[in-house]
Amino acid sequence: MLLAVVLCASASLQPATAGVQTRRALLGNAMAAASFAAAPAFALEQLMVDPNSLKKADIGLLDEIPPKAKQAYLQYLPQLQLDADFYLFELKDWLNNPGRWDRIGELTASSDIGSAASVSRLEREFVTPMKILALAFPPDLGGEDMQSALDKFQQSMFQLSRQARRGATTGNVAGPSAKDVAEVYTTWEAGRQALNSFFFALNESTGTQRLVTIPAAGDEKAYPRSKLLYTQLLKDAAICRNRGGEALAGFWGGLMVYGTVPGVNPCGNTALAYYSQGL
Repeated sequence: MLLAVVLCASASLQPATAGVQTRRALLGNAMAAASFAAAPAFALEQLMVDPNSLKKADIGLLDEIPPKAKQAYLQYLPQLQLDADFYLFELKDWLNNPGRWDRIGELTASSDIGSAASVSRLEREFVTPMKILALAFPPDLGGEDMQSALDKFQQSMFQLSRQARRGATTGNVAGPSAKDVAEVYTTWEAGRQALNSFFFALNESTGTQRLVTIPAAGDEKAYPRSKLLYTQLLKDAAICRNRGGEALAGFWGGLMVYGTVPGVNPCGNTALAYYSQGL
């Protein structure tokens, strides 16, 4: 579902350090694996939660970092924040309901249909954008820290998926034990910390604070982003897709950083309100 609201990277990213063939190859492969759909569409005017959402934002060090790192940042900033919203607004809710743990297990599932192989949702929506960013930034400009955080996040998510599949309730099968539930929450927390570490590294590397970190369980009110906007965004995804949303990855990234929208907004005010939160 998240892929239905964020967009495909339109150009191959080159490594931030010229001449390093392994980084170039890895980055090229990661870009080839990225397949994002559209950012979503218009809903309701009253969903605007920040009356100052279109003021100029602090662009930090974006004009000083390598061009390809800046390009990757603007391209994948919207997806990463959407990932954080999913992690808190949806994934955490699933933890409370073992009857939906099958959906957690599906995050890491991939399938082969004839000669066509599909990657997992985790790979498409989380790992690929994070991998591209980690490779686009030089190791001494946050790339190494991003890769370390990505590795920990992947480990946590695969563990969470395994735990959820073991404890998923189907039919008349008994529900998971209290110990099983506690373990799932512990793993979710480890994934939260790893994803936040990636956000910290990216914010520091760009000199910005655009990525909002995920609060711990029980402290959800500290999260300044709107669940209402997130939910409406997912509902409206198809409308934006039909209006050419696949060409708009940089559009939303630019809005999140610069606070400006060039020309006509083809996806309406829900997407506009969603991606301008915090400006």
